[in-house]
Amino acid sequence: MKLLFELSKEHATLPCAEVLATLNAEHMDPIFISSNEDVLIVETKPKNAGIRRLAERLAFTFMIDELLFSCPATVDDIIKNAKKHPLPREGSIAIRCKNRSAHIFSEQLIDRLGDVYTKNRRVNLTNPDIEVRAVVTESTAYLGVKKAGLETSHFQQRRGHLRPFLSPITLHPKIARAMVNLSQVKKQQTLLDPFCGTGGILLEAGLIGAQIIGSDIEQKMIEGSQKNLEFYQLKNFQLFCADIGDIAGYAPSVDAIATDFPYARATTTKGEKLTHLYNRAFETISQILKKNRYAVIGLSNEDIRGIGEQYLTVVATYPVKSHRSLTRYFVVYQRR
Repeated sequence: MKLLFELSKEHATLPCAEVLATLNAEHMDPIFISSNEDVLIVETKPKNAGIRRLAERLAFTFMIDELLFSCPATVDDIIKNAKKHPLPREGSIAIRCKNRSAHIFSEQLIDRLGDVYTKNRRVNLTNPDIEVRAVVTESTAYLGVKKAGLETSHFQQRRGHLRPFLSPITLHPKIARAMVNLSQVKKQQTLLDPFCGTGGILLEAGLIGAQIIGSDIEQKMIEGSQKNLEFYQLKNFQLFCADIGDIAGYAPSVDAIATDFPYARATTTKGEKLTHLYNRAFETISQILKKNRYAVIGLSNEDIRGIGEQYLTVVATYPVKSHRSLTRYFVVYQRR
């Protein structure tokens, strides 16, 4: 089956990377076909439970569809291909269009597709058995049947200011979830955040079923993380107050690591120079991360990435603008 992922355009490359990493984490063995900023197409053999699991995990995807076809973005080409691609099952129908093209009118396209697909079918715009989805870009049109819609409002409901314990530096929950997914952690595997702060990354990992371990050099952060995790009814976690160099004594081996390195703005390094702290952190991570597994690390400066390359292999880097004057670099490392 070819799956079409309708991507968020909040970031240029992160949504596509998140999907591919999550497919791997869920043992769905994707074969990459094509992608752009709007969509990702892969071939895989998903079960319905697998697609539901993807929908529960992903942060930067709007919809998962079964792809019927793609073609040049003209109405004539779309209708010609639609006539060659019947719908996979019987039932009532609705046709939706996400149109990012300046030369195609959505209502006209929906009417023309209706001429093809609504014959001998009941139209139900509220609760259809089949939702046909047209995604149209300037150059290419994609037609698919909806498999799952992603509800992302819950990320907004977990924003830092809505938690019991707040710090001025808190990742948006969607970014934290994407970091967890990029780590390819699986359900019941262990994920460590060695600079856990208020526990935002741990929260997102715990909500997808990972066993979570967090540490921080400040006891107040450990206590605050515990409040936040318990507020969201998570129970399967371990927290401890420790220096980065002592973490192996608490967590000698983990399946995944996701963390946002401190950068001395509303954080403390106990007087230690950041470059020295980062060296020690990368060394510790390389010791406790299982072989061939992934660490996803937020950095304040792209140059810091090179420190990690002394210990781990860089897989990819994703710059994300936090606000007008700050860009964070989320780097995926692998322990070879």
